[in-house]
Amino acid sequence: MKELTAAQGLLRCGECGSTFDAMKSLSTTLPEDRKFIKKSELKKEVKETPIPTSKKRKIYLSSSDHIATKASTTKQNRNQVHQLRNIQKRARSSRLLIIALISLSLLLLIQILYKQKDWLAEQPITAGVTRAFCKITGCKIEVRRDISKIEMLNRNIYSHPNNPNSLVVSASLENKASFDQPFPLIEISLLNSKSEIVALRRFTPKEYLQNKYKKGMLMTSNKSIELKLHIADPGKDAVRFQFKFL
Repeated sequence: MKELTAAQGLLRCGECGSTFDAMKSLSTTLPEDRKFIKKSELKKEVKETPIPTSKKRKIYLSSSDHIATKASTTKQNRNQVHQLRNIQKRARSSRLLIIALISLSLLLLIQILYKQKDWLAEQPITAGVTRAFCKITGCKIEVRRDISKIEMLNRNIYSHPNNPNSLVVSASLENKASFDQPFPLIEISLLNSKSEIVALRRFTPKEYLQNKYKKGMLMTSNKSIELKLHIADPGKDAVRFQFKFL
């Protein structure tokens, strides 16, 4: 009876394995009294015992069922972990591929800048970037020069109005080349009647352009510039002069 009370009246059949409420089919007489009950009355008592219309069923899982369920869950978790790792590996591979492509592109761009630095330094759009690149890396830019393309448009020399011992040289220069090039050195020679040099003077771009000149400045293609120079008067022996670009 204690076992029946602890199980709340639920028992499981040893034949079919189904559970039933044993409390509803218990007899109210003691075992001693049941010996004197007639067989017909006992059958009547059993027949009058109400049969439950619905049974509460409890599902009992055997140890093998628990192991199978646990194994299935473990396998599912492993599959999820494996899929997650595959996704992470693919994402990592994609990032490495992108980094490699960017690195190769930068390396190719640096090689192009280095090999074509001279030409790029002459182009208005890329000149600033190329010069900055060479300033950082220490590479040297060889700017194209063609002095033969620099022409003297007009020139004149006369005595200084306020200083009788000085001469004023005025000239107009133009770069006929298709590219910008550095300003040349200008050499002015004063000759006598025998074409001998009486006086000679060379001028740097900073001297003949004065405040207009900046370091690294180039002579623009197909653009003329005006300049004025002052030189000492060598005297009456100088009868003619000539310009030379260096």
